[in-house]
Amino acid sequence: MATSIGKLCLSASVAALFAGCASVATQEAATFHPQATGSTWQMSYRNTGSFGKDAEVVVTRGEATWQGSKVGKMTRSDNGMGILILPDGKWAAVVGRDGTPVMTYEPPIGYEYPLKVGKSWDTRHKVTNLATKAVVDYRYSCTVEALDRVTVRAGTFDAFRIACENEHSRNVWWYDPAHGVNVKVDNVRKPGAPEGVGSQKGELVALNLAK
Repeated sequence: MATSIGKLCLSASVAALFAGCASVATQEAATFHPQATGSTWQMSYRNTGSFGKDAEVVVTRGEATWQGSKVGKMTRSDNGMGILILPDGKWAAVVGRDGTPVMTYEPPIGYEYPLKVGKSWDTRHKVTNLATKAVVDYRYSCTVEALDRVTVRAGTFDAFRIACENEHSRNVWWYDPAHGVNVKVDNVRKPGAPEGVGSQKGELVALNLAK
């Protein structure tokens, strides 16, 4: 689904953690398939304003338990925070280093499969900060704008360009379902965003998929 998850940002800064493999037709990713446990990838972020300092972040794919079921977990190297990923690829919660939930999404938030060029969706979610008990109604309007050939430091990838926007942010992700990662991100927080204005550009610099 970036700036520190520890700040509990509600805009899509954590969206750079979205991941998961999918079967790919020429213009369609039909379903979500999780990456193997132990897979890692590194993102380089260039940040301004409320996104904070530039960062190099390694994300590790692991496992966790959520509401009695096994789920995927994406853990960041910079702060130890993680995203719990359901079997359909949606985010269920953000957890701390010790696995304690710090934020939940109801319903879970994520890409709407199948992904194909021209598809749009509009979803609404209640995002709960478990530390403050604050609940925010959160809306996403997303469109799969194109299937681009994208070159970044990690190589060249075929990636869906997915743009999501609400009153506080506009976020563009280039998602490669064949390798299960966002290979490029371009996030902007608008005036009036709770975190303050800022911008973030990121790219994939290394990818190591476990078998």
